[in-house]
Amino acid sequence: MSNQTNFATEFPAGKATGLITKIQKLARENSSEARIVGGAVRDWLMRRPVNDFDMAINMPITRFINILNKHNIKFYETGIAHGTITVVQDDVSIEVTQTRIDVKSDGRHSEVKETADWSADANRRDFTVNAIYVTDDGTMYDPYNGTLDIQHKKLKFIGCADARIEEDYLRILRAFRFVACLPDFVLPKRDIAAIKRHCHHINTLSAERITEEFSKWLAAVNPISALKLAVKIGLDRHGFGFEFSLDNLKIGKLEQAFLKLDWLARLASITPVSDKNKIISVMQFSRQQQKRFECLMRGLTEAEAEALATSKWKQTAYWHGSDIQDMARIYSIRTGFVFAQNLLDEFDAFEKTKFPISGEDLIQLGWVPGPQLGARLVELERIWVLNDFKIPSGSNFLTKP
Repeated sequence: MSNQTNFATEFPAGKATGLITKIQKLARENSSEARIVGGAVRDWLMRRPVNDFDMAINMPITRFINILNKHNIKFYETGIAHGTITVVQDDVSIEVTQTRIDVKSDGRHSEVKETADWSADANRRDFTVNAIYVTDDGTMYDPYNGTLDIQHKKLKFIGCADARIEEDYLRILRAFRFVACLPDFVLPKRDIAAIKRHCHHINTLSAERITEEFSKWLAAVNPISALKLAVKIGLDRHGFGFEFSLDNLKIGKLEQAFLKLDWLARLASITPVSDKNKIISVMQFSRQQQKRFECLMRGLTEAEAEALATSKWKQTAYWHGSDIQDMARIYSIRTGFVFAQNLLDEFDAFEKTKFPISGEDLIQLGWVPGPQLGARLVELERIWVLNDFKIPSGSNFLTKP
């Protein structure tokens, strides 16, 4: 046990307090116990905002489900095969998982069974900083000294790093995600060495699981150090099949350009164009994400980039719409060409002007719906853009067919 802490007055559960208290009360009334665990406790100890709450309960989840049904408490079977449900009250959701041990694991899937032993449950978790529990009487249970590792800013696997990774290869990406998301945290050398030994197993994971972790890693406030470490140990080459392009991120302005991008644009900026299909094959994009990713990967041509640096830049920006700000930064990161800051500000504020002519307008002039009308509409739009978004005066712009 570590230090005593009064949960009721100090743990920032906010609007989740009522549901947490209810879950703990139900557990006590049924000769069990429910504890807060994981990221909520870690973030609280780091004085970071606490948003998501996970709890562990030392009874079989099927028994807990029966108790919830008896009390008409709403829940979803979000991960019932692994002993996890999500309990809901008003707009609060709490993930509750039975204390458990791994019976069998192949690095991708695991078979678990319940245990009432809190130390056994802690032993199967990934990192020491994620294996800290808070009981309903405010006591912290910290069997692997995670609080000390938080103080020293160390992200350590519990016990043998090789064993933890072999249980679930996704923990490799989780390690890098936490290093990216937890300011100044570092992995011990022995844990880095273990990751290096196993990083080729990333490609055995499902696209869904890879995408969930890698997107969170890339979305961190500053994921660059973690990306550089990945390149250093070959995680990119062995896990994704290509090398992340990070060379230009050594330049201050280009690093700042990278940090202005969202996670999908960051991915496009570090993926070599020739390796586009490799990253698509290991990621699970929505239809909209894939369309945007492929657009960002096509990027700007040299002629377009040069045109963007002139007073007529809006004529080029028009054809890329709201992606222009990302495409300009990605072009800079790929080539080292730096746009002036005032131009980048204008790209960020750019809103695409609506073309004032529609197919219906041409039909009213006698055009017949079909390919010729479509081609004419495209040509009219091109002329309109080149004329600074104005319909040419004194011309037969809208001639009848």
